[in-house]
Amino acid sequence: MLLFGCFMMNMYAANASNMKWSDICAGKMDANWYGSNEAQQIANVVLLVQKTNGGWMKNDQLHKLSDAEISALYNVRHEHSCLDNGATTMEMRFLAKVYQKTKVEDYRESFLKALNMIFQAEKGCGGWSQYWPLSGNGSYQDYITFNDDLMTNVMRLLQDIASGKGDFANMVDNVTRQRCEKSIQHAIDVIIKCQVDDNGTPAAWCAQHDTITFLPTEGRPHELPSISGSESASLLSYLMTIEKPSKQLQQTIHTAVAWLDSHKIDGKAVEDFTNANGEKDRRVVDRAGSAVWGRFIQLGGAKAEETYKAFFEKLRKRGKTRSYTTGGKTYTYSEYEIATKSYNPDKAYQPIFAIYDNALAHLFYRFLYNFEDSEPTVDWRGCTVTTSLNAIRRTSYQFMGSWPLNVIKSEYPAWKQRVEAQEASEGYETHALSAETYQESNPNTTYLFSGGISVSNEKGKGYATGKSNTIKYSAGVDYTIQLPDGMKIDKVQFTGYDNYDVDAYINSFNGTTFDADDYVFPAKEDGNPVYVSHTLDVSNRPIEGSFTFKLASKQCCLVITLYQKDNANGICLPLGDSQETGCKFLYDGRLLIRKDGKLFDASGTMVLP
Repeated sequence: MLLFGCFMMNMYAANASNMKWSDICAGKMDANWYGSNEAQQIANVVLLVQKTNGGWMKNDQLHKLSDAEISALYNVRHEHSCLDNGATTMEMRFLAKVYQKTKVEDYRESFLKALNMIFQAEKGCGGWSQYWPLSGNGSYQDYITFNDDLMTNVMRLLQDIASGKGDFANMVDNVTRQRCEKSIQHAIDVIIKCQVDDNGTPAAWCAQHDTITFLPTEGRPHELPSISGSESASLLSYLMTIEKPSKQLQQTIHTAVAWLDSHKIDGKAVEDFTNANGEKDRRVVDRAGSAVWGRFIQLGGAKAEETYKAFFEKLRKRGKTRSYTTGGKTYTYSEYEIATKSYNPDKAYQPIFAIYDNALAHLFYRFLYNFEDSEPTVDWRGCTVTTSLNAIRRTSYQFMGSWPLNVIKSEYPAWKQRVEAQEASEGYETHALSAETYQESNPNTTYLFSGGISVSNEKGKGYATGKSNTIKYSAGVDYTIQLPDGMKIDKVQFTGYDNYDVDAYINSFNGTTFDADDYVFPAKEDGNPVYVSHTLDVSNRPIEGSFTFKLASKQCCLVITLYQKDNANGICLPLGDSQETGCKFLYDGRLLIRKDGKLFDASGTMVLP
């Protein structure tokens, strides 16, 4: 039995106690720290307060608890586990890091116990809820939950475990890794089922969905059934990391992005300010190149009728009442009448709001349609009620935001190009050099990737990542890509974006120099990356061993994909009388065109000599 007295606050160094628990679990301490005595002392606390069913509770700063706080958590370890707000997945990541440095088997066993809880907690239809075991009382906490990235946090963890790399090397056996992959696919299936059918048009997602009908459903009293701009953006960001998406998943992503794009409030942004009363406040302002969405977007048409009918009936059956006293008079409402009488079907596809404040319980589930201050009104009982959010609610909860903007402008174009590249790679074995396949850097700034491939440079440029799984490559630096023995590369694709406001381009590749207008990565537009893809065909003379490339003008963020294919020796059969400009000839069964000293295939793609 671990002793509480071992965990006095003075045992924690300032650099750890000043950190957030989430940051420590994410690996933001020095890598060697996770093998220190301090890290092990914290890991022992994590073990001590682990729930008997396998997980942990949310919002506990487990690295800086007093003895009394540890004792309190220990005494409730028989209660349910939580997956909300990163709970359990964070603790598992921390234990994996400490185990890799210490090889203390207790940490691995605790990790496996939590993983088993995740397997048990996955619903028959797929997905997870906030707590395990479920409450079973019809609470929103039992629904399929996308809110606060619950689902994606679990799925990312399972993906990492299944990879068996880094912190998760030798943590589980092959059977368990396969179970992780099966669990992920089961979750993807229910994500697709939950995509809201907007009267025949696939839309996006709510923060919670019913486990039987898959309809959008309510959360807390201010989280109304709807389509969520925030949760949908997070979900899409995750789905676009799936390495080989099925056609069905691709269609889900295409249609969800299209729906969000068509329902944006264009030219707007949300900003914080101090209002005339001296309060912190938030407002919507004009901003070119930006757009905003509601955290909750009201449904319309037949789908709205179906969804809100189910929601109202749930409130009616629950039968709860809410009272409010003002001016010496008490007004009592049922939640059912609050919701049904405030709901306005004519406000379809507009952001909807609600106030969750125990001092204003008569506003629970009351549909509001004004973000900024508007005049109050007298309701059906004669009570004067608000018609908008107030400053406290606007600043304490993100009701409006630009969450999907980066998804639509940056992540989706990059993903689309990657998927198109995958489809074009039939007949090839591909090797992507990306943030996902990166493994580590050795001391001389060589980046190591899966498959035994590495990227090195002589100017000391360290590894850094960009958006959408890309890696940063500086201009003016010769990078060398080293291939493993036996690998031959027929073409190389550079996909990504210029990280600055001046055009960049591929200056050289494998000894060939290019002009500034050959392979261009355009400058950012309104601060947003412009994704492009360039393919360099070397099938005439496949690359073995290594090759170099260099960018010019500005740094670019790229995923570099290598295409490997068996190559037979080709023959050159000219179709013209000379090798002058415009000459056509056959090479290895392909029609090539020589123009202005450069080779192109029939599609116009430049072919390197």
